Order: sequence, then C-alpha cells, then structure tokens
Amino acid sequence: MSIELITILLLATFIALLVTGLPLAWVMGATAVIFSLTLFGPNIMVMMVGRVYQMMLNYALVAVPLFIFMAAILQQSGVADQLFKAVYIWSGPFRGGLAIGTIISCTIMAAMVGIVGAEIVTFGMIALPGMLERKYDGKIALGSICAGGGMATLIPPSVVFIVYAMTAGASVGDLFIAGIIPGLLLGALFIGYIIIATWLKPEMAPAAPEEERNVPLKQKLALLKGLIMPGLLAAIVLGSIYAGVATPSEAAGIGCLGAIVTAAINRKLTFSGIKIALYDTVKISCMLAWLFFGAQTIIGIYTLAGGDQFVKNAVMALPFGKWGAIIGMQLILIFLGMFLDWIGIVLLTMPLFVPIILDLGFDNVWFGVVFCMNMHISYLSPPFGPSIFYLKSVVGDAIPVGQIYRANLPYLWLTFVALAFTVAFPGLSLWLPSMMLK
Repeated sequence: MSIELITILLLATFIALLVTGLPLAWVMGATAVIFSLTLFGPNIMVMMVGRVYQMMLNYALVAVPLFIFMAAILQQSGVADQLFKAVYIWSGPFRGGLAIGTIISCTIMAAMVGIVGAEIVTFGMIALPGMLERKYDGKIALGSICAGGGMATLIPPSVVFIVYAMTAGASVGDLFIAGIIPGLLLGALFIGYIIIATWLKPEMAPAAPEEERNVPLKQKLALLKGLIMPGLLAAIVLGSIYAGVATPSEAAGIGCLGAIVTAAINRKLTFSGIKIALYDTVKISCMLAWLFFGAQTIIGIYTLAGGDQFVKNAVMALPFGKWGAIIGMQLILIFLGMFLDWIGIVLLTMPLFVPIILDLGFDNVWFGVVFCMNMHISYLSPPFGPSIFYLKSVVGDAIPVGQIYRANLPYLWLTFVALAFTVAFPGLSLWLPSMMLK
C-alpha cells in the first residue's frame, strides 16, 4: 500500500471516529491500533508500548502537573481580584480603562498561571460585569477577556511550551524566555487597538466616573501592594530559569510553594481549597497523559509507514523555498486550530514538522513561539474557539455565542499581525534566550 493511500485512509478514519464524539485520545489510539494491525500485524504493538513508555520517562513532563497545581491554588487565592483592582485604578484615566486593565491583568496572571481557561473564567467573573455595567461595547468587553486570557499560550510558564518542548526536543527554559517579547508585543497590540477604537468611537467605552479617574496618588500607591505577590511570584519562577539556577520543573515546584504562601497571606488557604486544587490537577494531568499516549502511537505507526518522509517531501515541494514551507505549515496549523485542541495539534504535527524545520536551518525554539502564536489564533477561531466557550460558561444565556465570536474578530486579526512579526523577525523570540546564563 502506497504512503499516499495510507495517508488518505488514516485521515479518513481519524475524522470518521472524531465526528462520532469519541474523546480525542481514544480516536488517536483507536486509529493507531487499526493501522498497526492492518499494516504490520500484532507484533508491532510491543513497539508501540515501548514508545509510550519512553515518553513517560521524559523529565520535562514533571513540570506539567506542578504548574497546573500552581494555577489551581492561585485561582482560589484572591490574587486576581487584587491585581485587577490595582491595574484598573492606574489605567482609569484612559477611555476603555477597564478593558486595558483586563489585558494587563491577564498578562501578569499568565506569568503565574499559564492556563488559558483559568484566566478567561476568572476575569469573566471579575472584569466583565463592570464593563457591561458601564455600557462597554461588546468588541471591547468580551474580546478583551477572550484575547487577554488566550495570552497564557505565549507568556511563560505556558503549558503549551512544555508539551511542545517534549515533542520537539527543545529546551523548556529557552522556550519560556523566548515567549516573553512576542507575548508582550501581542498585549501591546491589543491595548493599542482599545485606545484607538475608543478614541475614534468614544461610545464604545464611556469614560470612567469622576471619582474613579481622580483617585489620590497616595491611594493609588497603596493599591500597588496588590501587585507585589503576583510580581514576586512571576519574578521568582521566571528569574530562576533565566538565571540558570533552576530547571523549569524545579521552578514549578517553587511556584507551587509561592502559590500556597500567597493564598495563606490572603487568608484563602483552606483544606477544601487544596482538595479542589489537587482534584483539578489530577483530572487535567490524566487527560493530558492519555492524549500523549494516543498521539505517540498514531505518530509512531505513521512514521514507521514512511509518513514522515512523505510529509517532508510534500512541504519541501511548496513554492518560494524554505519560507514557502514555513507559510504552508502555518496554514496547516491555522486550519487544524479551527477544529482540534492545541494538545492534539502539537502532538500530531510537531514530530513531523520539527525535523523539517531543523533541515531548513530554522531554530526549533523560534518555531515553538510561532506555534504558540498559532495556538492563540486557534483559541479565537470559529467554529471551535475554546476561548469563546470558556467565556460562554460564565455569561450563560445572557450573551449569545455569535456575539462573542464577533467580538473576538479585531483581536484575531491583530494576532495574525503579531504572528507575521514573529515569523519575519526571529530575533523577537531568540534575543532573550541568547542572553540567558547557562
């Protein structure tokens, strides 16, 4: 059987099982079993088990449950409320101050949490009621929460970077540091859009009340204490990696301790809270583990059948040389992002794409940042758009899902702009890692 026919049949089987509603991990695993038995016989299953076992020994995976636990504790610690209040008071003089404060708060929270869903749900409950009460336009109110929360894909300690590092053989620490400047660029574009849109159309974000705009400086400075713990925690986690004194897994452990201390300082550390955080950590980590298993098997079978060489030849045959190959990969990632979760995309595509990237002379750390920028696009893209459904879970029936989709469009186009900058100027991603102390 030719590799072309195998590819078509594998994709058809994968899609057919996916539309039945089966979980993605079962779909990948079932497809792998069907094709392994059909192409190679039952003896190949031993090799598939060995492949999964080797993946389980990857030390970088230790950081995943630790960062998830850190996020779960911080979600209950009251940090987000303090952070948003402090940032909003300082951005109050600007039109759209609540939305600007949301973007800034999401950026800071992303440096502690690294999980998109947690941010969107948190700020959907904290910031959205205030914006709707002040008659903010939906493009400003809804879009700023979805787009701001999605920046957790880029701002370290992003779980996306950890999973990418595992599949691409890249350094987690380098990826974390590489995502900082592109992540800040994306946040700056969002804030710039809010400022320009509200300046051109003041009715999109009515000015804050007088008492909120003219807060005494002494009171503003007092509110900055709400930034101390978030800033300190982010600085310790990222600073220890940047200085070369801790691995990402060790920094994650430090972050867990810092999150517990933060919750204790805010008097939010309870036995029931820790129990909920542990439950969420186990649930999410187990889901990720099964996705890892399924992806390892399906990619292993496809590679054994010669699929890696087929994909390489197909990508290299695209016009415009190596940049044509890069653009082709972006189009594939954007298309997949409309239907699949980022976990499935990274586990299915990176084992095939990264060898091509390296052969073309590109840096796999840079490509990791490019990939994460694509995943931010996937969070905002219909029809899947996880950000939309995270926010929908907060607003309920009060706001139709179509309105949330439309509100995301300006931020979606700005993410494409940020992606173009990241692709065209690799130095945006690689300068900070080159300055790290090894």
